[in-house]
Amino acid sequence: MIVKVKSKEHAFTIPIPYAVLRMGSGILTSNLVQRKVKGWLNKQDRHADGHSSRKHDFDSNSNRFGSDIVLSILENRSTKQAIRQLIRELQHCKGTVLVDVQAQDGTEVLIKL
Repeated sequence: MIVKVKSKEHAFTIPIPYAVLRMGSGILTSNLVQRKVKGWLNKQDRHADGHSSRKHDFDSNSNRFGSDIVLSILENRSTKQAIRQLIRELQHCKGTVLVDVQAQDGTEVLIKL
């Protein structure tokens, strides 16, 4: 995978080996990261409960729902296998452009397999 970022001042090309993607997915789905994310989300929920505005209550409920989704995805055992399978399949699609955008200020981002 290759990530290219080009702005008016600088241009970067960052090659990302598939081994790094596999290692990163293993770290993100590890028990240690799950515990840290769960603790961080619980801390955020406790902090949000201290506010009493009606608008914030709606926002905290939607945030709590999003937090529950993230935790359920991370805790699901098949998530790790699905991410590994996805990375394996991406290896068969070399040359495919995933992202090719240009901002109004002239910054360009290209992500290619």
